[in-house]
Amino acid sequence: MSVDELSERSAQLLAAWHLPGLVKSALPQAVIDAMRPIRVRVLSRGLPRNRVFEQPPEHRLASASMSVVVPIHDAPLVTKRCLASLERVAAKSEIILVDDGSRTAETTHIIREFGSRNGWKVIWNAQASGHGAACAAGARLASRPYLCLLNSDTIVTPWCWRALEEAFEMNIAIGVAGPSTSDSGNEQALDIARHCRFYWNDSQICSFAERLTAAPPQPVILDLPWVSGFAFFIRRGLWEELGGFDRNLPDYANETELCKRVIKSGHRTVWVRSSYIHHLGRQSYGKAIGEHEIRSRKLAGAQYIRHKHNASER
Repeated sequence: MSVDELSERSAQLLAAWHLPGLVKSALPQAVIDAMRPIRVRVLSRGLPRNRVFEQPPEHRLASASMSVVVPIHDAPLVTKRCLASLERVAAKSEIILVDDGSRTAETTHIIREFGSRNGWKVIWNAQASGHGAACAAGARLASRPYLCLLNSDTIVTPWCWRALEEAFEMNIAIGVAGPSTSDSGNEQALDIARHCRFYWNDSQICSFAERLTAAPPQPVILDLPWVSGFAFFIRRGLWEELGGFDRNLPDYANETELCKRVIKSGHRTVWVRSSYIHHLGRQSYGKAIGEHEIRSRKLAGAQYIRHKHNASER
């Protein structure tokens, strides 16, 4: 075996090596940081960095059934990346941007630019009302059959819409659906994408999504107790029937609570594994409040949900 082959084999082993928590915690951070780019390089093999993708007509048409609501709270760089991806592959969707009290002029400029250029609807909140309230405000303007509540730190891909639309149309019992992703807090996050989520450019993200579409995991649709809120797809009529998110949960855990009500109403909450939307995670509201506050709000949300739903079952 040559030196190059040996180095490549070592990189492959490192890429596949899942360190136990205790072992990882004992390693110096410098060692972990040095291993990460090697792992990313191997996991990204075959994903071109400069490919331009054409969206197939049937996937472009599927986007027409979606009202996409994007709550925005600063984070101009990731917001611009998100809106650029929508501009490319959601041309027929109804796009509703909700600026939820952003403070930077750059964010405001990006929203105005994309909104004006594409004829998107824009809601301006002078003060931040929270993710849940921003979603509700955008949903009130929605007119398409399916509502997509989309975080502003996501990148949508050319093939994401059709698989989700087909899931809804093939089974009337499906009330909520979500795609595969890179960061979700549940099973929807794929390991390879999770490890590479901050490193891939848009070309690599789309290449990965294309692979997933071409060779979808089986079964394609899996029932979950809750669908992650980074890209939350729900029948608009069901959203209106159930009253949307609980107003007592302004941001974290609101999708978990709504999914409980969706299931109690006799509908399914599912993961459509062949659809892919990239999620950077904690780049907007999360970055503004910090990790400690995120944990605190998640804990408070979980306690509220237990109390609400346990009380209703007595």
